[in-house]
Amino acid sequence: MRAITYIINNPVDISDIVTLILDYITSGHCVDEDVIFEIKVILNELIVNAVLHGNKCNDCKRAYVTFKIIDNYLYVRVMDEGNGFNHAKTAMPNKDLDCVNNLYCDHGRGLVIVRQLCDKIKFNKCGNKVSIIKNLELQQPKNV
Repeated sequence: MRAITYIINNPVDISDIVTLILDYITSGHCVDEDVIFEIKVILNELIVNAVLHGNKCNDCKRAYVTFKIIDNYLYVRVMDEGNGFNHAKTAMPNKDLDCVNNLYCDHGRGLVIVRQLCDKIKFNKCGNKVSIIKNLELQQPKNV
């Protein structure tokens, strides 16, 4: 499959773009409802971050969502035209939600959630582009 890119011009487009991507995934692949829900959360969090935090809701700036499916894995890249952020500090890969809730009042939890739902997440150096990989097969819960 070739990669498909959508351009987001304003926050109103977010729901439409997420729906288009989910429709594409479900039309060509048999994907469990739980996995679809996880993908919806991932897409919403990443795109909202790009539009609200990255582009600061500036109508002159765009966000770009590119996705493709290879061998039952979903690859997604979300990029904004903002200055980026310190992803090493904010994403806090070794912290859980309780810890993040205590540190951040109104932001910071989205990336922790995305990190838990993805198989892999990677940011570019300046922090205005994030790429994720998500297995489309339902995974067995990990024993804690």
